[in-house]
Amino acid sequence: MAKINPETLQFLTTLKQNNHRDWFHAHKLDYTKARQNFEDFSRILLENLQSFDETLQNIEIKQCLFRIYRDVRFSPNKEPYKTHFGAYFAKNGGKNSHFAGYYFHLDPEESFFGGGIYMPLPEYLKAIRKEIYYQIDEFKAIIDAPAFKKYYAGIDPIEKLKKAPADFPKDFPEIELLKNKHFFASHYYNPQNAFKEDFINDVVNGLKMAKPLVDFINFSVETDALGESISI
Repeated sequence: MAKINPETLQFLTTLKQNNHRDWFHAHKLDYTKARQNFEDFSRILLENLQSFDETLQNIEIKQCLFRIYRDVRFSPNKEPYKTHFGAYFAKNGGKNSHFAGYYFHLDPEESFFGGGIYMPLPEYLKAIRKEIYYQIDEFKAIIDAPAFKKYYAGIDPIEKLKKAPADFPKDFPEIELLKNKHFFASHYYNPQNAFKEDFINDVVNGLKMAKPLVDFINFSVETDALGESISI
């Protein structure tokens, strides 16, 4: 049974305190071991996801793992390394996919997993909002389902619009849902729990409960048949 080793989390904890190249190069072996442990866990996780989501059948683990090196070219934060490990499992490219999928995040301070889409392409965002508008009962049934709510409080309210998005009626009863710019649901967990043998089962079950949300989003962006603007 795959699990996260305590040494993996300890490496990330220490990296947060020593985020510079000299320390990292001196501890490259520790990084390699931690990275391999996270990859092994994520590989088993992917195999479990493939058992209930056939759209992931052709995805390989190397497509899903994010690099630890940060792109600091346009960032005021010049620390060279991320201080977490992350993996994104989605159709058509894993971490490089534009589709909704499943994400697993290991961080000493804020660990979580979940499903949905973050920073969708503009045309995808519009399609998702339109599908929610026209199929609001179906969407509400997904996010209000007891199995979903066991893990998720709802759509993460990240960077929401202050006003109704263009082309949507301001008096729509569920306008708050349409104000979302990202349609992702997160479940936060104690990273110490990742050391337990049965932890991966909890992650798999949680991500399975997010599949209806992932399916709804991907259906929206793939079948956007309603091309007209919504009239008030």
